[in-house]
Amino acid sequence: MEAKHAWGIEVGDFALKAVRLQLTGDQVSVVAFEVIPHTKVLSDPSISDRAGMVQITLGAFVQQHAQELATEPIVMSLPSSMAFARFATIPAVDPKSLRSMVEYEAKQQIPFPIEEVEWDSHVLPADDLGQCAIGIFAVTKDRLQELLALYAENGLEPDVLTLSSVAVYNALQYDMQLDVGSPSVACLDIGTATSDLIVMSGPKMWIRTFALGGSQFTQAIADAFSSQNIDYSRAEAVKVQRNPNEKTLRGRTMAMRSITSQLVEEVGRSRDFFLSANDGATLDHIIGVGSTLKISGLRTKIAGDLQLRVERLERFKRIEVSGPDPVQFEERSINLLTAIGLGLQGLGLAKVPLNLAPIARVRRKVWQAKTPWFVAAAALLLLASVSMFARVLLDRVALSRVDGVVGRAASTAGIGKQQVNSLQQAQQTAAIGASDANALDLLAGRDVWPWIIHDMFAALESTKPPVVETGSDPEAIRAIDLGRRRLVRLEDLSGEYKFDPANQSRTIEVSARIRLSGRIGDSDRDPTMFLNNEKEGVLAWLRANKDRPEVPYVIDADTLNVPTWTEVVGGKLSEQLPPSGDSTGDGGFGSSDGGGFGGIAAGGAGAGQSGGGALKKRNQGPIEDKGGGFRGSLGSGDDAATEESAGESEGSEGSRSGARRRTKTQVTAVEGLPEVDMAKDAPLPQAPALMGEKDKEFEGVLKFRLKLRSTGSPSAGAEGAAQ
Repeated sequence: MEAKHAWGIEVGDFALKAVRLQLTGDQVSVVAFEVIPHTKVLSDPSISDRAGMVQITLGAFVQQHAQELATEPIVMSLPSSMAFARFATIPAVDPKSLRSMVEYEAKQQIPFPIEEVEWDSHVLPADDLGQCAIGIFAVTKDRLQELLALYAENGLEPDVLTLSSVAVYNALQYDMQLDVGSPSVACLDIGTATSDLIVMSGPKMWIRTFALGGSQFTQAIADAFSSQNIDYSRAEAVKVQRNPNEKTLRGRTMAMRSITSQLVEEVGRSRDFFLSANDGATLDHIIGVGSTLKISGLRTKIAGDLQLRVERLERFKRIEVSGPDPVQFEERSINLLTAIGLGLQGLGLAKVPLNLAPIARVRRKVWQAKTPWFVAAAALLLLASVSMFARVLLDRVALSRVDGVVGRAASTAGIGKQQVNSLQQAQQTAAIGASDANALDLLAGRDVWPWIIHDMFAALESTKPPVVETGSDPEAIRAIDLGRRRLVRLEDLSGEYKFDPANQSRTIEVSARIRLSGRIGDSDRDPTMFLNNEKEGVLAWLRANKDRPEVPYVIDADTLNVPTWTEVVGGKLSEQLPPSGDSTGDGGFGSSDGGGFGGIAAGGAGAGQSGGGALKKRNQGPIEDKGGGFRGSLGSGDDAATEESAGESEGSEGSRSGARRRTKTQVTAVEGLPEVDMAKDAPLPQAPALMGEKDKEFEGVLKFRLKLRSTGSPSAGAEGAAQ
């Protein structure tokens, strides 16, 4: 079932309140609502441009809901202080005479020339004596045009304009389902400048508006606290403050005492006037709406002085909330009753469908809505007329084209047969399947490099660094004595693939540049024992795991070497130490920079750990650190060379271990635009330094050879980089 939507919008002195209602079958639900306060309360005496502030609020609302507002009915309210409402009683007559009698009463009741106002009326059901009560409502055309022009500037063109008090009546009448015999219920709607007392006696209504509202309470507080520099805006906040201190509460209560008494007096006078005009009626229940009723003690004062049951509207019985948050809607429901009533009228559910919009405007909108139907009907008529004469001509043209179509179809079929024959000949010549084995050879060896990376990190982890050293707490890492740190970091990993045609053997010569600070023994210049520990050393792990069936290679333990160490002081490569006496193997092979096997650079596990990242600069001077963590990148020698040359200009500055650095990036100058220095305009933050300027680390290149298990012919370039 297609849903119907409508907007109800109230522009009050405090805020814009809007509700979008949806009617699905018999169920009404709220699918969207907005409460947008003005920059300042419009009743603030310091405001000089009320219209401008309203435009700002309307603009924000329309921009947010422009799509729905352009296609759905819009019903807006007029403040009760702006319009005129009177009730009269006439005898029950036939419908033909009723209109003339209502017009006569309107001319008598409206205190303006009838041609200067827009007016509408509503006839209430007749009572037991055959009397009909009529409500007459009017607004001057000048004020109405001024308001409509303000709305039009922001793209709002309401379909219906009604009184806010009538909208409140429609909302309560729908939600409470009041009918003949229902007890009388009143609604006290305290606005910013005025208040309305709407009495509902079954299907009948009675409305009285008096010039007393929330602004009088605010002004009284501002006057009472003027010595404390509290202006009107701050007084508004004091008025609705929930838990003020004792001094503020006492001062607020004293300031509002006279206004509260006036409000109670006006409500009591309105009740007495209604009861005097309706013999036998009773009124002991009032529903309160409006933010002013949130003032602590106000409801209790009204109820106690007038012996009435006063309750605030908290939730609706027949209206669901399907779009917005129900809790947020319930918090605002005390201020949304008018907007709900407006939306119900847009859905055609209003008990009193009052419309004070100018008649000319209403007619124009009706014709605009019907225009597309008129255009569609004319287009269909024209199309039917043209088709009667065009059909014969089209048939003749189609018949004349048949011969050409048949010829093109035959030609296309002949070309298709030729293509099929060519395909069959090509398949016979190609000997599909002869090179399947060569294609599978492309997949051989693809698991070698992942195993190398896995084994390298497993070997480094065999030193069993504590969790705190691989963690992300710089203070905890710095607290560990430098000589007791067990983390071994991989700075660079590369390999050189070689093929021996004589015995069809394939090998990879691995170079791993590592850095560590831990060492064993009294010497602080030789970490070899730490690296070569028989139980937890890196070399011990590689020897113990040299031959595993699932791994595609065998580690040649005889080629394992103890690196030649270079001291790293304060992040700078220092002197090269003499070779260790525990050196094993043939002293290594290949290039210390990794050769052409590509490279993987992986940092230590510690966040911001010194040297954790791809080491791009090997000469004396600062070492560029690309950040901590197990981050790596596969790259080529060209990339490394580019980074090395980019860092030459910074070699003399020096850096502390762990400091993040990057090369100076210049954007190519474009005419009319200044050069951009990324290092200056967008600097990277400094990583925490984990090493002192005089702290020592050791760096060396660990080398060994891998023998691939399978044999075969090498790919293009028997010896060279492979990954």
